[in-house]
Amino acid sequence: MEKILKYSKEAEFFEEALPLGNGQLGAMVYGRHGVERISINHDTLWSGKPGDNYVNGAFESNEKAKKLLNEGKRYEAQREIENNFTGEYLCSYMLLGTLYIKNLNAGGEITDYKRVLDLENGMVTVTYKENGIQHKREYFVSYPHNCIMVKMSTSEPVSYELYGDCVGKSHVTSFNDTLYFSGECPTSLAPDYIRHEKPVYYDGEGVRVTGIARCKTNGEIKNGAGECVTVENATDVSVYFCAETSFVDFDKLPNKKTFEPCFERLKELCKLDYEDIKSAHIDDFSSMFNRVTTDFGGKSSDLDTDERLKEKEKDAGMCELLYNFGRYLIIAGSREGSRATNLQGIWNESYYAPWSSNYTLNINAEMNYWPVLMNDLVSCNLPIIEQTKNISINGRETAKQFYHADGFCAHHNSDLWAHTTPVGAKKENSSQYAYWNVSGGWLCRHLFEHYEYTLDKEYLASTAYPIMKESAKFFLSIMEKDGDNWLVTPSTSPENSYYLDGKLTYIAKYAVMSQSIVEDLFKNISKAARVLGIDDEFTREIEEKKDHIGIYKKGSQGQLLEYDEEFEEFDVYHRHVSHLYGFYPADVITTENNPEVAQMVRRSLERRGDEGTGWSMGWKVCLWAKLKDGDHAMKLVKNQLRYMPARPEDSVDMWHSGGTYANMFDAHPPFQIDGNYGVCAGIAQMFLQCEDGKIRILPALPSEMENGSIKGLLAKGNIKVDIEWKNNQLSYLKLVTPIKQTAIINIEGADHDVELEANEEYIYA
Repeated sequence: MEKILKYSKEAEFFEEALPLGNGQLGAMVYGRHGVERISINHDTLWSGKPGDNYVNGAFESNEKAKKLLNEGKRYEAQREIENNFTGEYLCSYMLLGTLYIKNLNAGGEITDYKRVLDLENGMVTVTYKENGIQHKREYFVSYPHNCIMVKMSTSEPVSYELYGDCVGKSHVTSFNDTLYFSGECPTSLAPDYIRHEKPVYYDGEGVRVTGIARCKTNGEIKNGAGECVTVENATDVSVYFCAETSFVDFDKLPNKKTFEPCFERLKELCKLDYEDIKSAHIDDFSSMFNRVTTDFGGKSSDLDTDERLKEKEKDAGMCELLYNFGRYLIIAGSREGSRATNLQGIWNESYYAPWSSNYTLNINAEMNYWPVLMNDLVSCNLPIIEQTKNISINGRETAKQFYHADGFCAHHNSDLWAHTTPVGAKKENSSQYAYWNVSGGWLCRHLFEHYEYTLDKEYLASTAYPIMKESAKFFLSIMEKDGDNWLVTPSTSPENSYYLDGKLTYIAKYAVMSQSIVEDLFKNISKAARVLGIDDEFTREIEEKKDHIGIYKKGSQGQLLEYDEEFEEFDVYHRHVSHLYGFYPADVITTENNPEVAQMVRRSLERRGDEGTGWSMGWKVCLWAKLKDGDHAMKLVKNQLRYMPARPEDSVDMWHSGGTYANMFDAHPPFQIDGNYGVCAGIAQMFLQCEDGKIRILPALPSEMENGSIKGLLAKGNIKVDIEWKNNQLSYLKLVTPIKQTAIINIEGADHDVELEANEEYIYA
């Protein structure tokens, strides 16, 4: 199994450093021999605080925009929305700080340098020789003990100095063997791409953090003038790091104490031996990673990972490594009790993170969770469920204030505080992203899929269904009748545009994506109601309307239209393929139940092309796999594996040219983690798909993967699946489920009804 990232040189940039995490704490390890750099994050360190961003007159503005649209004045409707409907930008994900470890004996020749990330164990190891002294360093972030650990071992005594920096209003001090980090986030931080009178603002109510690093060593500790910790003549140094923030909850001021709980937790942690903490970490991490095992038939390589990425031809082994790295990032970035992963997962070392590193809900945040359930990481799905709960609460007032509607709604951005209002700050052209009110419906897909994979009926009744119902109530409030159809109107297709009378225009009578999201939501509510035995006025209205929402028209070139009319496209190769939502991630369209529309999807993808940002290519991998075209999906995987330097010499087209950085992070560019998760889901779809009530085995196997196996995938119905193939044909299949049930297995186009007994293996060979 491809599970090792390895390098023969230190990291110079963030995009070369190696990520570690436990869902809450994140660390980026540079592996530098002279002055080691470890960037640290905490998932609740954000700017801002609870509050509203409501816009006076927003409802009236929306009504005026609808009137203008009905009069055929689309551009005027757009300007009305931008001038009078959009509100302030939301909050930003921050860094915690940086821990530096300086080797006071550095300066000699470095030989035999190796830097390795073991995906199975969740550990980074750095080894090298300097002046004849053997150095070994180990790094990991423990979920069981919620800490960052570093161990430095040398063959002869070495001296070190530990120091650091912290976020926002901050100071770092030391006493004896301990380094103390203290910081405060701003309550307002404007994105770096807009002008603001007060781009950074503190009012004393921002999130505060305490971080503490303590050394245990066989050397001598000296306090370095209150700003650093000095360790002299040591062959063994272990660094224990814990952090606490003042965050309480999404709707409460962040006023929790930080120092005392952090200090007490670290004190108890330091009573434990490093090896015991390490053993517990490996047991935890590897048990999750090894739920799925892979062999894609690739050739082994002695090349470093960055050199493999630079090779022109990418084999199945690199595809396997990319897939397993995606699974690794799930476990490192999203755990039970943590916040949902954002645009950069949990790894960010910029004060002004790209796009504020928040939750972008028109694709990116949801894409982070596409591969989670199918890779049998069900507990890792809980953070997105929790975030959706919070959004559903705040979104009720947004629905009321902006639309005079029932239920809840959310727009294209959210943050730690679960804000749901449209952003844009009256900026011209902001409607192309800000005026999009269907993200609540998309998030509900994740709620229902959690049930489909687990069959947890109690969860469906108590959590998923009530939130899905509230989302549907919003759409029932705002939809308008148009012939036989019900429309979400006006609408936009996320971040896309078209030409109308020579002007760039974003607002349309309807957008196919919005219609598909609501259609999918209503059909899932119908399924959920049948499971729960609910038959009431609400479900009857859902049944009445669910088949009159999806609208799929063919364009002049055979493509699926994105809007209510076929307009002149601004960008034929646009990175978003939003109008294909009904095909994936939803499945209201499949190759079997609606082959004509599926063909329109194919034609749309052909026209969009195989280039795109990193996450866009990840989405296209999923779409081509769902089209049962494994070879084309594999082509996109290889495109995504295109090496992207951390600091390119030439300017990079950030809208059409993605790839992969040396550390395997997805290059939008810049770094966004969604592409890693998206391509992971797409690769899994090559081997297993759940659609039309069937479990499809090897539906999109690339022809170059002649022999191989993937074991431990999870199918809907809580069915674990092992698959082996030879000469591109299924050779072995095993299914196991804890629940007695009947399943339909599709193999090479043929359906097989199988009876599965609880906890008994079903073998097809």
